[in-house]
Amino acid sequence: MPTSSQSSSSAGSGLRLSQIALTWWPLAASWLLMGVEMPLVAAVLGRLPESEVQLAAFGGVIFPIALLIESPVIMLLAASTRLSDSPGNFEFLRRFSRILGISLTAIHALVAFTPLFDLLVVPFVDPPIEVIEPARIGFCCMVPFTWAVAERRFHQGLLIRFGHQNQVGLGSVLRIIATATVLLAMPSLVSSENIGGATIAGLAISVGVVVEAMFALIMSRRVINGPLRTSGGSSPQLNLATTIHFFFPLALTSMMSLATQPIGSAGMNRMPEALASLAIWPAVGGLSFLLRSSGVAFTEVAVRHAGDENARRPLFIFALLAGGALSLITVCFALDPLTVFWYVDTEGLPNEVLELARAATWAIVPLPLFTFLASYWQGILVDAHRTRPVSEGVGIGLIAISTILIVIAWTDAVSGAIGASIAFSVGAAAQCAWLAIRANQKIPAAS
Repeated sequence: MPTSSQSSSSAGSGLRLSQIALTWWPLAASWLLMGVEMPLVAAVLGRLPESEVQLAAFGGVIFPIALLIESPVIMLLAASTRLSDSPGNFEFLRRFSRILGISLTAIHALVAFTPLFDLLVVPFVDPPIEVIEPARIGFCCMVPFTWAVAERRFHQGLLIRFGHQNQVGLGSVLRIIATATVLLAMPSLVSSENIGGATIAGLAISVGVVVEAMFALIMSRRVINGPLRTSGGSSPQLNLATTIHFFFPLALTSMMSLATQPIGSAGMNRMPEALASLAIWPAVGGLSFLLRSSGVAFTEVAVRHAGDENARRPLFIFALLAGGALSLITVCFALDPLTVFWYVDTEGLPNEVLELARAATWAIVPLPLFTFLASYWQGILVDAHRTRPVSEGVGIGLIAISTILIVIAWTDAVSGAIGASIAFSVGAAAQCAWLAIRANQKIPAAS
């Protein structure tokens, strides 16, 4: 099996934008489908009893804390894409990923089913009192989430490594179907069985991710029994020390990145219009993720093509064009009639919070562009095995986000959802600036 650099560029011609697009679009479609998930949850919960409380429980507590716990496994996708290049490396990394996934799942269960939820989660997020119990039950329903994410991202990395990225997108289609089935089938039980919307959402997300993980595992067998067997690989034989040296900065990166979600919830709880902000956040955050998701997918594209001939310039141009286009689309969602269509007609939010949602949308306009640029520089660094600057960039962004949230909470300058949106945009800008500096310091531009 040829390496990515051999297969992706023709002699003397360098990497073309069309080649980048062929690698990117199946991964972008996969992330786009995942981006539909949160708006779908918000749309269903917004039409169920106690919608404001249930939305606040899921979007402000359950999902952010679940993401924080599973955050170390997020970068298994990039690690597997880069390192699953020989049978020996694949087997070692698979054992590593499974131990990590099971360990973090045990932590999730411990927090969900013991007093640790009251001791850790409640004081940290500080949700309104009526949100706590729905959040606790929904969080229990998401115990399989971390294990399933670890399995799917590890095996998806193998598929991407060997050119089967189309299977990644198909797995995401199955995930959305499974999630939607649970979301749409269970509301009939709400009145008769007293099952809250946050509980339904937790179950739906868990079922969807497990289905996707099983599909990725099945599809990867073709690669394991085929091209992987004959692949010599370009990376040294992995051991625990080399794996930790490569993966720990990436895990720290995703941990810090996803820590922004509960930190944002905690900040909103300390700002004006806290409950309304938490209630609209699944819709605002879902729109943000939907429009940024294809930019997140660009990390693996950059990892795969960074070693190609004359690759950096076309990769950067592609990131600018795609990210800029999606930021312009975000502007459209801040203007009528798309604002009303998205937040009222689609997500089911009341008209009373429409202007709050609109203002928060204006504040996230730069995020798609920043996401593509950050993914570009991260991919360049990961390909060169320079993973520490990636975590540094996220750390800089996290400091910027926390600082903005503290200042806004202290001054009561704006409502919670607006303040969180501003903080995330400023943090993304700071992260991009740092990654650009470090990438240019660490890795000279390709000839």
